[in-house]
Amino acid sequence: MHKAYQGNGIAKSILERLLNEFNHLSCIHLISTTGNEAFYKKMGFKSLKTGMAIYHKEHLANEYLFEED
Repeated sequence: MHKAYQGNGIAKSILERLLNEFNHLSCIHLISTTGNEAFYKKMGFKSLKTGMAIYHKEHLANEYLFEED
């Protein structure tokens, strides 16, 4: 969300409505942009033990993937 609109509860309200709408599902997986982890943790999301992705654009791979050993 654009910085000018942050802190007004807009994203929280939208996410609460979505979570209520889909509360019958066994799980909800989330992929977010960098820097929003604290917000999603406050909303009840937790880090996964496993998760994998393929990024075809190198700059996105560098931002979102862990370094492989």
